[in-house]
Amino acid sequence: MRLHERRKIARPVEEVFAFTADFANAEKWDPGVAYSRRVGSGEPGVGAEFDLMVSFGSREFPMTYEITAWEDGSRVVLEGIGENIRAVDEIRFEARDGGTVVDYTAVLTFTNWMRFLIPLIAPLLNRVGERALDGLVDALQP
Repeated sequence: MRLHERRKIARPVEEVFAFTADFANAEKWDPGVAYSRRVGSGEPGVGAEFDLMVSFGSREFPMTYEITAWEDGSRVVLEGIGENIRAVDEIRFEARDGGTVVDYTAVLTFTNWMRFLIPLIAPLLNRVGERALDGLVDALQP
């Protein structure tokens, strides 16, 4: 399943990239993330890992994300794995008209019995993606 959202944020691309690419901040902008924290130390970049607790409905699921691609200021790719899900999140950033356009694509692959639920939960997952990007805009608006 593929989710795709775009939003413009009235902040410089460097600020938006730094905040968003550091997935330890995900709980500050994504209402579907109950908590997020960096595994280990150092600056975010390729190989950095993050533990997240993802909320879906009344349930919470642990996931681990790793940055697999990093183009400073313009693109980050994170791969996440949970018990019944794999995710590849690609986030692109473009400076435009004094702000930043964020283009967020997530490809979700469900395993085991979860894959049979995709037709039923697709609309809910689309709303999760919309709310996440709306949360990012809210978190970063001046």
